[in-house]
Amino acid sequence: MKQSHPYPSVSHPRRMRAALAAAALGIAAVGMSLTATAATASVEPTPPVDDPKRVVYVEVNSNDMSNVADYTLEGTLRPAFDIAVIFAANINYDTEKGAAYLHLNERVTETLENADSQIRPLQQRGTKVLLSVLGNHQGAGIANFTSREDAAAFADELAAVVDQYGLDGIDFDDEWSKYGENGTAQPNESSFVHLVDELRQRLGDDKLITLYNIGPAAEATEFDGIRAGDLLDYAWNPWYGSWDVPQIPGMDAGQLAAGAVDLTRTPQATAAAFAERTVEEGFGALVTYNLTAGDHSGYISSLTEPLTGHATAHRAPWYDVDVEAAATCAGGDVKLKVLVDSADPETLSAEVISSIGTRSSTGIVAGEPRAIVQHAKHGAVADGSLTVRIMGAEGGTAELALPYQVPACR
Repeated sequence: MKQSHPYPSVSHPRRMRAALAAAALGIAAVGMSLTATAATASVEPTPPVDDPKRVVYVEVNSNDMSNVADYTLEGTLRPAFDIAVIFAANINYDTEKGAAYLHLNERVTETLENADSQIRPLQQRGTKVLLSVLGNHQGAGIANFTSREDAAAFADELAAVVDQYGLDGIDFDDEWSKYGENGTAQPNESSFVHLVDELRQRLGDDKLITLYNIGPAAEATEFDGIRAGDLLDYAWNPWYGSWDVPQIPGMDAGQLAAGAVDLTRTPQATAAAFAERTVEEGFGALVTYNLTAGDHSGYISSLTEPLTGHATAHRAPWYDVDVEAAATCAGGDVKLKVLVDSADPETLSAEVISSIGTRSSTGIVAGEPRAIVQHAKHGAVADGSLTVRIMGAEGGTAELALPYQVPACR
């Protein structure tokens, strides 16, 4: 079990099927992914978001990763959590070969092999899914590879699991290694730097590498002109219930989580204060731990409201739909075309409501984009805004406000 350090005196040396759900939002020429909600309040299109990242660790030995997909930001098309970490895989030690290797326990393996239900729903909604890697009391860890070659071999294993299971990256955690066990080496200055450097080369820049900022590795982030901080995406404070800024050369506040929240133990008022302080002081993330089954939207709202301006909704249905709007001129009048492109297994209906009229379409199925066209007749004036109402056979409804550019047709 992860050591949660709930309320320490910090001695670390440094430091959318019946309510709203989350979906990934991608806007390109006024297009976006869409969720459905039983409510009829308009859901505003979401601009590029610079809000602090909401990070959550899930103990898969006792909880499902799929719980993360249950939470959305109310009134938006965004997930409540930007990054979800599978806790945890291990670094084990092969005493015969004298080498570290990646070990996936039964529950981690089950989570990965059931990616369609445990991982893909999160990713479809816009949450990045990482695999946490930490020691296992056998003497092997991220801080004691004695050569770049050994670090590279372990990086190969990590990159392979990311590729095999379609993950979004790796999170490093230097706990429970018990360096020196089984005759293993003690931590050194080069190990973690070489490991991060080798893994970054294999994953490229489109994957995330993060650090749970604890242990000897957190104290050895520079070697031979290479800084792990230049290669890492984020680092988190490991002491839950505390505020502690990671001190990693090469990383700025926008890459750090200074506030750390145990979702089952940190008082809600403390958690809310950390979220507020994260925004006020310009930190790029807030890390949380131990999301369990059930509805915790009230508690999570105390984090998301300061961080994003939105409360959190629980278990809302989700439609995998992209919507695009474009206006052109036809005979001197505005012609408005809305394209609804579904990847959802459910047969959908759509209604376009604008200042120039209302138009509906039914029987929208996955893989068959449907165009809904309106003309500005009888003196109707295009005003640059519309609402697209998506309806599912099971009753879920979403209203999405969508802007468009009005052409000069006369």
